[in-house]
Amino acid sequence: MEYNEAALQKVREDRLLIDEVDTWLYEEITPYLGSRMLEVGCGMGNFVEYLKDREFYMGTDVSVYSVTHIQEIYRGFPNVQARVVDVVDDAFRKLVEFKFDTVFSLNVFEHVADDLRALKNAFHVLQPGGKIIIVVPAHAWLYGAIDCSIGHYRRYGKNDIEQLFAKTGFALLKLKYINALGALGWLVSGRVLHNTTPPSGQLRLFNRLVPLLKAVERKIPVPFGISLLTVAKKPDGG
Repeated sequence: MEYNEAALQKVREDRLLIDEVDTWLYEEITPYLGSRMLEVGCGMGNFVEYLKDREFYMGTDVSVYSVTHIQEIYRGFPNVQARVVDVVDDAFRKLVEFKFDTVFSLNVFEHVADDLRALKNAFHVLQPGGKIIIVVPAHAWLYGAIDCSIGHYRRYGKNDIEQLFAKTGFALLKLKYINALGALGWLVSGRVLHNTTPPSGQLRLFNRLVPLLKAVERKIPVPFGISLLTVAKKPDGG
């Protein structure tokens, strides 16, 4: 099975069906967010609504459609920008002029062939003492038809992240699996049923369950999940 651009676009748009998941992720990353934000892979702008009142937000994406969509919706917010730029390109490093204290990326690094270069570029644009927050798909054993069709190069375990970040100047602050039930749903949908995208009905049902799942996982840490949250810091010395 090969990468399918239409499948990826459907997944981008279907993210709107699981807004409770976005709320969950936002609550997880909030303690680490600063005031000048750079989002790598902003997609359809799911997270802009949470961050539009910060001092400055810039979203980057390789999709002209996604960037134009955000620009149109937030044209009345001078502190909100969106640009077409690839995190692995040299042009990305020029964003250092905006003095970001936070770089975050949600389900993007798995789409990047050279994720180490992407991480090093993120390190470059961050101010000393700034933080990077990334959420990526977890566990190689979950890799299936959906991952393949939407262009995932990989899924990550904690060891993978530790080894990746060890090759940069970042200091790891947090590694956490999130959403155990979602992992089981992905396993069935992508590896058992061989779907190329998550069924919309399944996403709607799951969205209703998220508040309960979130409450449970905050009391009982889970040993696996559909996602892996990583937080790291650029040393104060640069």
